[in-house]
Amino acid sequence: MTPDLAISIINHSNPQMLRDCLQSIFATTRGMAFEIWVVDNATDQRLVREMQAEFPSVKWIFNPNRLGFSANHNQVLSAASARYLCILNDDTILHDGVLNELVRFMDAHPKAGMTGPRLLNRDGSIQNSTFRAKSLLGELIDILQLPGGLNRLKLRGIDPAQFAEQPASVDWLLGACIVIRSEALQQAGLLDDVLSPIANCEEVDWCGRVRKSGWDVMFVPAGRITHFGGQSLKPDSAGADRFRVEMHRVVIAYFAKQHGLFSSLLLRCIYILTLPWNAFMLGQSALRGRMKKAEAASTWATLAGVALMATRPLPRPYCRVDSKPSVAAASVPPRTDRTALST
Repeated sequence: MTPDLAISIINHSNPQMLRDCLQSIFATTRGMAFEIWVVDNATDQRLVREMQAEFPSVKWIFNPNRLGFSANHNQVLSAASARYLCILNDDTILHDGVLNELVRFMDAHPKAGMTGPRLLNRDGSIQNSTFRAKSLLGELIDILQLPGGLNRLKLRGIDPAQFAEQPASVDWLLGACIVIRSEALQQAGLLDDVLSPIANCEEVDWCGRVRKSGWDVMFVPAGRITHFGGQSLKPDSAGADRFRVEMHRVVIAYFAKQHGLFSSLLLRCIYILTLPWNAFMLGQSALRGRMKKAEAASTWATLAGVALMATRPLPRPYCRVDSKPSVAAASVPPRTDRTALST
């Protein structure tokens, strides 16, 4: 019997969070057939045997080497067989019936190719999870250090649908939890692990391809998940934030793929030409005590790293983007002792 839902989770060396996430899935999902796959991303496997004993139905894939967000989930998306497939962060706790709600909604709305629930911060406040399409203006506002009241402009990329109580069609959803219809996956393809080898823009690109394939991307607020955020991927704590520099590199690759070379060149110019203004604003903030000097120095080092990166050609594999990665192209790692599927 084909399951209603297959759930893909990546183990990022947060074993207690992963265990809590698994417990919440089993405690809150009822009345439908589902399977869970965990991709162990070359971790030290702390608590893995304990979790295998506690959740014997969970299927495990063990990577011999660390892979990025997209490549890890693609292993499950290409191997699992279900009516719907879900990518889920390990730093999440599911509220009662959230996956049932998403599946019910998609069953009732055959044009819904993708759905995402309402995400909550640990204090219960609404977390940003629905967004408007990326644009050069949005990237300019995002990179700029803005004075006081103008910082509200940075919210322009957020779709206010996330604050409403009715389902809504959106441009893209945060990748902490996305459910995709199997037919939509076949048409739109897998997550693009060439565009985003680590993480960033993968859900923007994926949602966009689903929409271009004629499906709706829907926000369903009746389903709720607490997303702790920042646990699956942690940036450096001092100096230039190399992870943020890498994220901006992926944005350049995304614009080259979706909007063409000229748009990606304009984005490079934005990253480079805003550097003097950002230096001035950071200096003023530090001198006036609005920002700690160490924070200003770290932010400056990061922005300088982004500008320097923007002067260089995209390294492989960024220059080899695939417009629609095939479901058949991805595969589960070879079944050796280290990489075998464990059920």
